[in-house]
Amino acid sequence: MNRIKDTTKRVELYHQTYQEEMHLPQLDTTSSSKLKDLLDKIYRFEHRCTMKKIKYSEPVCIEFRGAIADLMLLLDDFDLQEAIANRDNEEPRKDIDSVA
Repeated sequence: MNRIKDTTKRVELYHQTYQEEMHLPQLDTTSSSKLKDLLDKIYRFEHRCTMKKIKYSEPVCIEFRGAIADLMLLLDDFDLQEAIANRDNEEPRKDIDSVA
């Protein structure tokens, strides 16, 4: 639950900081559909800047998109950081030949 709160705060902070520059919609709720719309808007902003050769902060956009994607996964009850941290603790998978 802490990760959801922290990630939500991070997304809200990025949103407040770059709302005017990227012409982002208002972020009232953090539902998956709203986050997907926000993600699409950021992609379109980056594409427009690239096509018109306008300078923008690509690393910030990448971090913002990453925070949104992380929050979307957390809302779907999947913690990517936890999965990565525990990937070595899982039992080795059986070969397909031994299953058949």
